[in-house]
Amino acid sequence: MAETDPRSRRVVVPGVRWLRFPRRLEAEYREYQNLEAVDSFRVNAFYILILYMLLLSGIYALAPDAVRGLWLGAYIWVGIIVLAAGILAQFRALDRYFPIYTGLGSFLAVALSMAIPGFLDEPGSIQLANVSVIYALVIVYAMVGLRFPVAVLACWGGGLLGWLIAERFGRGIDWQMAHRTYTGISLLGMFLCYTEEVRGRLLFFNQRQLQRQQHRTQALAERLHRLSREDSLTSLANRRFFDEALDREWRRCQREQQPLTVMLVDVDRFKAYNDHYGHLQGDECLRTLADELRRYSRRGGDLVARFGGEEFVLLYPGVDETEAVRLASRLCRSVRALGLPHVQNAAVGEVTISVGVAVTRPAESGSALQLLDAADRALYQAKQGGRDSWRLYEPPPPVRLVHDSGVSKDD
Repeated sequence: MAETDPRSRRVVVPGVRWLRFPRRLEAEYREYQNLEAVDSFRVNAFYILILYMLLLSGIYALAPDAVRGLWLGAYIWVGIIVLAAGILAQFRALDRYFPIYTGLGSFLAVALSMAIPGFLDEPGSIQLANVSVIYALVIVYAMVGLRFPVAVLACWGGGLLGWLIAERFGRGIDWQMAHRTYTGISLLGMFLCYTEEVRGRLLFFNQRQLQRQQHRTQALAERLHRLSREDSLTSLANRRFFDEALDREWRRCQREQQPLTVMLVDVDRFKAYNDHYGHLQGDECLRTLADELRRYSRRGGDLVARFGGEEFVLLYPGVDETEAVRLASRLCRSVRALGLPHVQNAAVGEVTISVGVAVTRPAESGSALQLLDAADRALYQAKQGGRDSWRLYEPPPPVRLVHDSGVSKDD
């Protein structure tokens, strides 16, 4: 069987032609359509009221003197309905009830417009009255913003009620005239309203698909961004993220004249651990240590990162020497308390760490790399001193220069 050309595939939008999406999507569309309609109606109500006043004044001027009072008394209620709906639309707390009060208002306006011709005798007045029916239908279908089923129910239901009123209390409806106005405009209005809702549903569906795609793209970008800064084994920050944080905190502590502490942590005799227990167990050991070290970065600005191999690094802005040595001591004790077996670590038989600590107040003459180098030197001293311990870096004493005469400058 020949494969279908992907370019020939079309996106199928469920339920558009039948004006009903699947249940969850339909609920989202109705909420979206209702908000769009009520925002539009807040403005359109003003124009609808102007059109109504123009219609009323025109009919009033053309109507015979004998029925002018009847015209004014009947059509004033249509204006009241429009005005009431426009006022209700200004209250955002009532937005959810927009289809109810505008649908009911449209129903009553169409019923009133349809019934009035049934109470008139003079042919010219009847023709003018049927013009008002056209206005009412056009406004309901095109300007109110009702969904297609609601608009159809309001127009046809209102027309039926108006016909019953005219037949029961008036002289009946001139169906030849009614078909040319009410029936024809209703069918045309239905077609236009249906077409507009189909277009609106397609627009909504496309916008929703675009938003979903944007969310997916954003989530993927965030995930890639996180992965580029996260160590895949331990889920700690990686070396790249640490370098950026160190540079950032160095400049901040320099501005605020605060101390900055860096600790380098190395797992004692980890190569022997891997050789004895295997690399998979070695990875599990590093993950366990990472979880423990993560407990030591609770403040904003603190950072624990994997430095490389079996080395970790901790960054503490605003921490001075006294607090730094206390943290380093606690760190060594907490790792020993894990009780991870390490038969190749002959001194204790458990996994231990060595910690190098460096503290400085960033100055213009120094650099973040110098602080990191100082922590590395302190770590070397801790390992040379027997491991399972920490060392605070202390700069070497200044070199004293001696003159040829054998007397130093300080003498």
